[in-house]
Amino acid sequence: MDEDTFEEDTTFEDETTGQSGRGLNIFNILAVVLIVAALCVVGLLLIVIVTPNNLIADLSGQESEQATATLVATLAAPATFTSTPLPSDTPAVISLPPTNTPVPVGDTATPVPINTLLPTLTPSASATLPPPTPTKTATPTPTDTPTPGPTPTATSTRSAFVFTKDDVSPQYLQNFANAAGCNWMGIGGTVLDLNGNPVPTGEYQVHVWDSGIDVRAPVGGAPAYGPSGYEQFLFDAPRIQDNNVQLETVNGTAVSQVYRIQTRASCNQNLISFGFVQNH
Repeated sequence: MDEDTFEEDTTFEDETTGQSGRGLNIFNILAVVLIVAALCVVGLLLIVIVTPNNLIADLSGQESEQATATLVATLAAPATFTSTPLPSDTPAVISLPPTNTPVPVGDTATPVPINTLLPTLTPSASATLPPPTPTKTATPTPTDTPTPGPTPTATSTRSAFVFTKDDVSPQYLQNFANAAGCNWMGIGGTVLDLNGNPVPTGEYQVHVWDSGIDVRAPVGGAPAYGPSGYEQFLFDAPRIQDNNVQLETVNGTAVSQVYRIQTRASCNQNLISFGFVQNH
Protein backbone atom coordinates (compact mmCIF):
# COMPACT_ATOMS: atom_id res chain seq x y z
CA MET A 1 0.00 0.00 0.00
CA ASP A 2 1.38 3.47 -0.83
CA GLU A 3 1.43 6.63 1.28
CA ASP A 4 -1.39 8.41 -0.65
CA THR A 5 -3.81 5.55 -0.08
CA PHE A 6 -2.96 5.43 3.61
CA GLU A 7 -3.64 9.20 4.00
CA GLU A 8 -7.00 8.95 2.30
CA ASP A 9 -8.12 6.14 4.66
CA THR A 10 -6.96 8.05 7.70
CA THR A 11 -8.93 11.12 6.66
CA PHE A 12 -12.08 9.12 6.20
CA GLU A 13 -11.87 7.70 9.71
CA ASP A 14 -11.40 11.15 11.25
CA GLU A 15 -14.44 12.56 9.50
CA THR A 16 -16.61 9.64 10.66
CA THR A 17 -15.37 9.97 14.20
CA GLY A 18 -16.08 13.68 14.24
CA GLN A 19 -19.68 13.23 13.13
CA SER A 20 -20.30 10.58 15.78
CA GLY A 21 -18.91 12.79 18.53
CA ARG A 22 -21.13 15.71 17.61
CA GLY A 23 -24.26 13.41 17.79
CA LEU A 24 -23.42 12.25 21.32
CA ASN A 25 -22.91 15.80 22.55
CA ILE A 26 -26.46 16.83 21.46
CA PHE A 27 -28.11 13.95 23.25
CA ASN A 28 -26.20 14.71 26.41
CA ILE A 29 -27.37 18.31 26.42
CA LEU A 30 -31.00 17.31 25.91
CA ALA A 31 -30.81 14.85 28.78
CA VAL A 32 -29.36 17.50 31.12
CA VAL A 33 -32.09 19.96 30.12
CA LEU A 34 -34.84 17.42 30.83
CA ILE A 35 -33.35 16.57 34.21
CA VAL A 36 -33.16 20.26 35.19
CA ALA A 37 -36.73 20.83 34.06
CA ALA A 38 -37.93 17.85 36.10
CA LEU A 39 -36.14 19.16 39.17
CA CYS A 40 -37.79 22.55 38.73
CA VAL A 41 -41.25 20.99 38.50
CA VAL A 42 -40.62 18.91 41.63
CA GLY A 43 -39.40 21.96 43.51
CA LEU A 44 -42.42 23.96 42.44
CA LEU A 45 -44.75 21.20 43.62
CA LEU A 46 -42.98 21.10 46.98
CA ILE A 47 -43.38 24.84 47.38
CA VAL A 48 -47.10 24.60 46.56
CA ILE A 49 -47.63 21.75 49.03
CA VAL A 50 -45.67 23.34 51.87
CA THR A 51 -47.02 26.93 51.56
CA PRO A 52 -50.29 26.76 49.59
CA ASN A 53 -51.94 29.69 51.38
CA ASN A 54 -49.06 32.12 50.76
CA LEU A 55 -48.83 31.11 47.13
CA ILE A 56 -52.55 31.55 46.62
CA ALA A 57 -52.42 34.89 48.42
CA ASP A 58 -49.61 36.06 46.16
CA LEU A 59 -51.43 34.89 43.06
CA SER A 60 -54.73 36.52 44.09
CA GLY A 61 -53.49 39.76 45.66
CA GLN A 62 -56.11 41.83 43.92
CA GLU A 63 -58.92 39.64 45.09
CA SER A 64 -57.62 39.95 48.69
CA GLU A 65 -57.69 43.74 48.43
CA GLN A 66 -61.29 43.65 47.19
CA ALA A 67 -62.29 41.26 50.02
CA THR A 68 -60.66 43.61 52.57
CA ALA A 69 -62.60 46.60 51.26
CA THR A 70 -65.86 44.63 51.39
CA LEU A 71 -65.14 43.55 54.99
CA VAL A 72 -64.52 47.16 56.06
CA ALA A 73 -67.79 48.27 54.48
CA THR A 74 -69.64 45.48 56.23
CA LEU A 75 -68.20 46.39 59.62
CA ALA A 76 -69.17 50.01 59.09
CA ALA A 77 -72.80 49.12 58.43
CA PRO A 78 -75.27 48.66 61.35
CA ALA A 79 -74.93 45.22 62.85
CA THR A 80 -77.87 42.85 62.39
CA PHE A 81 -77.87 39.67 64.38
CA THR A 82 -79.39 36.52 63.05
CA SER A 83 -79.71 33.30 64.89
CA THR A 84 -77.31 30.80 63.47
CA PRO A 85 -77.94 27.18 64.39
CA LEU A 86 -75.09 25.59 66.22
CA PRO A 87 -73.17 23.03 64.26
CA SER A 88 -73.75 19.43 65.10
CA ASP A 89 -70.29 19.08 66.61
CA THR A 90 -70.92 21.84 69.24
CA PRO A 91 -70.36 20.21 72.64
CA ALA A 92 -73.53 19.77 74.69
CA VAL A 93 -73.92 21.92 77.76
CA ILE A 94 -74.07 19.74 80.92
CA SER A 95 -76.54 21.06 83.48
CA LEU A 96 -75.67 20.18 87.03
CA PRO A 97 -78.61 19.27 89.33
CA PRO A 98 -79.52 22.04 91.76
CA THR A 99 -78.27 21.61 95.25
CA ASN A 100 -80.81 20.91 97.98
CA THR A 101 -81.82 24.15 99.61
CA PRO A 102 -82.44 23.59 103.31
CA VAL A 103 -86.01 24.24 104.31
CA PRO A 104 -86.21 26.59 107.25
CA VAL A 105 -87.63 24.88 110.28
CA GLY A 106 -90.32 26.89 111.99
CA ASP A 107 -90.88 27.04 115.69
CA THR A 108 -94.33 25.45 115.44
CA ALA A 109 -95.72 22.90 113.00
CA THR A 110 -98.41 24.17 110.69
CA PRO A 111 -101.62 22.23 111.44
CA VAL A 112 -102.96 20.21 108.55
CA PRO A 113 -106.65 20.79 107.92
CA ILE A 114 -108.78 17.70 108.39
CA ASN A 115 -111.89 16.79 106.47
CA THR A 116 -114.85 18.57 107.92
CA LEU A 117 -118.02 16.50 108.01
CA LEU A 118 -120.84 18.05 106.09
CA PRO A 119 -123.98 18.64 108.09
CA THR A 120 -126.55 15.93 107.59
CA LEU A 121 -129.96 16.84 106.31
CA THR A 122 -132.48 17.01 109.06
CA PRO A 123 -135.80 15.57 107.85
CA SER A 124 -138.53 18.08 108.00
CA ALA A 125 -141.30 17.33 110.38
CA SER A 126 -144.27 15.81 108.61
CA ALA A 127 -147.77 16.44 109.65
CA THR A 128 -149.00 13.84 112.11
CA LEU A 129 -152.41 12.58 111.14
CA PRO A 130 -154.75 11.23 113.78
CA PRO A 131 -155.17 7.47 113.70
CA PRO A 132 -158.17 6.28 111.78
CA THR A 133 -161.21 5.53 113.79
CA PRO A 134 -161.40 1.75 114.19
CA THR A 135 -164.49 0.16 112.84
CA LYS A 136 -166.50 -2.01 115.10
CA THR A 137 -165.87 -5.70 114.62
CA ALA A 138 -168.78 -7.98 115.06
CA THR A 139 -168.25 -10.23 118.03
CA PRO A 140 -168.89 -13.84 117.04
CA THR A 141 -171.51 -15.55 119.07
CA PRO A 142 -170.33 -18.68 120.84
CA THR A 143 -171.44 -21.93 119.34
CA ASP A 144 -172.07 -25.17 121.11
CA THR A 145 -168.88 -27.26 121.21
CA PRO A 146 -169.68 -30.88 120.45
CA THR A 147 -168.64 -33.20 123.18
CA PRO A 148 -166.36 -36.03 122.02
CA GLY A 149 -168.01 -39.39 121.83
CA PRO A 150 -166.79 -42.90 121.16
CA THR A 151 -164.94 -43.35 117.85
CA PRO A 152 -166.99 -45.54 115.54
CA THR A 153 -165.26 -48.73 114.50
CA ALA A 154 -165.02 -49.56 110.82
CA THR A 155 -167.14 -52.45 109.77
CA SER A 156 -167.02 -54.40 106.56
CA THR A 157 -169.70 -53.59 104.05
CA ARG A 158 -172.41 -56.17 104.20
CA SER A 159 -172.74 -58.01 100.88
CA ALA A 160 -176.09 -58.60 99.27
CA PHE A 161 -175.08 -62.28 99.13
CA VAL A 162 -174.48 -64.56 102.09
CA PHE A 163 -171.05 -65.64 100.81
CA THR A 164 -168.10 -63.71 99.36
CA LYS A 165 -164.61 -64.80 98.24
CA ASP A 166 -161.92 -64.86 100.93
CA ASP A 167 -159.22 -62.19 101.12
CA VAL A 168 -156.43 -64.20 99.41
CA SER A 169 -158.34 -65.54 96.40
CA PRO A 170 -157.47 -66.13 93.67
CA GLN A 171 -154.06 -67.83 94.19
CA TYR A 172 -152.05 -69.41 91.34
CA LEU A 173 -150.41 -72.68 92.49
CA GLN A 174 -148.77 -75.74 90.94
CA ASN A 175 -151.12 -78.72 90.70
CA PHE A 176 -150.84 -80.80 93.89
CA ALA A 177 -154.39 -82.24 94.20
CA ASN A 178 -154.05 -85.04 91.57
CA ALA A 179 -151.46 -87.04 89.61
CA ALA A 180 -152.03 -85.27 86.24
CA GLY A 181 -149.23 -82.79 86.87
CA CYS A 182 -148.82 -80.29 84.03
CA ASN A 183 -151.31 -82.15 81.79
CA TRP A 184 -154.13 -80.57 83.72
CA MET A 185 -155.52 -77.11 84.49
CA GLY A 186 -158.40 -76.43 86.88
CA ILE A 187 -159.91 -74.55 89.84
CA GLY A 188 -160.48 -75.72 93.44
CA GLY A 189 -160.96 -74.50 97.02
CA THR A 190 -163.09 -74.61 100.22
CA VAL A 191 -166.31 -73.03 101.55
CA LEU A 192 -166.47 -71.84 105.23
CA ASP A 193 -169.32 -70.59 107.45
CA LEU A 194 -169.41 -67.52 109.80
CA ASN A 195 -167.21 -69.25 112.37
CA GLY A 196 -164.61 -70.34 109.78
CA ASN A 197 -165.71 -73.95 109.81
CA PRO A 198 -166.37 -76.09 106.69
CA VAL A 199 -169.99 -76.00 105.51
CA PRO A 200 -171.91 -79.33 105.51
CA THR A 201 -171.38 -81.58 102.48
CA GLY A 202 -174.24 -81.72 99.96
CA GLU A 203 -175.68 -78.18 100.54
CA TYR A 204 -173.62 -76.05 98.10
CA GLN A 205 -172.06 -76.28 94.64
CA VAL A 206 -169.66 -74.07 92.57
CA HIS A 207 -170.84 -73.00 89.14
CA VAL A 208 -168.03 -72.42 86.51
CA TRP A 209 -168.75 -71.33 82.93
CA ASP A 210 -167.40 -69.52 79.83
CA SER A 211 -164.49 -70.36 77.45
CA GLY A 212 -166.34 -73.47 76.23
CA ILE A 213 -167.45 -74.94 79.54
CA ASP A 214 -170.50 -74.77 81.84
CA VAL A 215 -170.20 -77.10 84.82
CA ARG A 216 -171.00 -77.35 88.58
CA ALA A 217 -168.68 -78.91 91.16
CA PRO A 218 -170.23 -80.20 94.46
CA VAL A 219 -168.79 -78.74 97.72
CA GLY A 220 -167.25 -81.52 99.84
CA GLY A 221 -166.45 -83.77 96.87
CA ALA A 222 -162.63 -82.96 96.85
CA PRO A 223 -161.18 -83.81 100.28
CA ALA A 224 -157.64 -82.94 99.02
CA TYR A 225 -158.55 -79.25 99.65
CA GLY A 226 -160.35 -79.85 102.98
CA PRO A 227 -163.65 -81.26 104.39
CA SER A 228 -165.63 -78.76 102.30
CA GLY A 229 -163.34 -78.83 99.29
CA TYR A 230 -164.34 -78.70 95.62
CA GLU A 231 -162.43 -79.08 92.29
CA GLN A 232 -163.30 -78.43 88.63
CA PHE A 233 -161.27 -79.47 85.55
CA LEU A 234 -160.84 -76.70 82.95
CA PHE A 235 -158.33 -77.91 80.29
CA ASP A 236 -155.71 -80.62 79.75
CA ALA A 237 -152.77 -78.14 79.59
CA PRO A 238 -151.97 -74.71 81.05
CA ARG A 239 -153.24 -71.86 78.92
CA ILE A 240 -154.76 -68.41 79.25
CA GLN A 241 -158.53 -68.22 79.31
CA ASP A 242 -161.31 -66.37 81.16
CA ASN A 243 -164.02 -68.04 83.31
CA ASN A 244 -166.88 -67.01 85.62
CA VAL A 245 -167.19 -68.47 89.16
CA GLN A 246 -170.22 -68.34 91.52
CA LEU A 247 -171.36 -70.25 94.66
CA GLU A 248 -174.88 -71.72 94.56
CA THR A 249 -177.09 -73.95 96.66
CA VAL A 250 -177.66 -77.43 95.39
CA ASN A 251 -181.04 -76.14 94.12
CA GLY A 252 -179.22 -73.57 91.86
CA THR A 253 -179.84 -70.47 93.99
CA ALA A 254 -176.92 -67.99 93.82
CA VAL A 255 -175.47 -67.25 97.28
CA SER A 256 -172.48 -65.13 96.01
CA GLN A 257 -171.77 -62.67 93.27
CA VAL A 258 -170.15 -63.69 89.98
CA TYR A 259 -166.31 -63.47 90.00
CA ARG A 260 -164.23 -63.22 86.80
CA ILE A 261 -160.91 -65.10 86.79
CA GLN A 262 -158.17 -65.63 84.20
CA THR A 263 -155.92 -68.70 84.00
CA ARG A 264 -152.18 -68.69 83.19
CA ALA A 265 -150.07 -70.70 80.72
CA SER A 266 -147.56 -72.08 83.23
CA CYS A 267 -147.10 -75.50 84.81
CA ASN A 268 -146.20 -73.75 88.06
CA GLN A 269 -149.54 -71.87 88.04
CA ASN A 270 -151.99 -74.37 86.52
CA LEU A 271 -154.16 -74.61 89.70
CA ILE A 272 -156.33 -71.60 90.67
CA SER A 273 -157.17 -71.72 94.39
CA PHE A 274 -160.49 -69.90 95.02
CA GLY A 275 -162.30 -70.02 98.39
CA PHE A 276 -165.66 -68.73 99.69
CA VAL A 277 -166.55 -67.50 103.20
CA GLN A 278 -169.93 -66.60 104.80
CA ASN A 279 -170.20 -62.94 105.85
CA HIS A 280 -173.71 -62.82 107.46
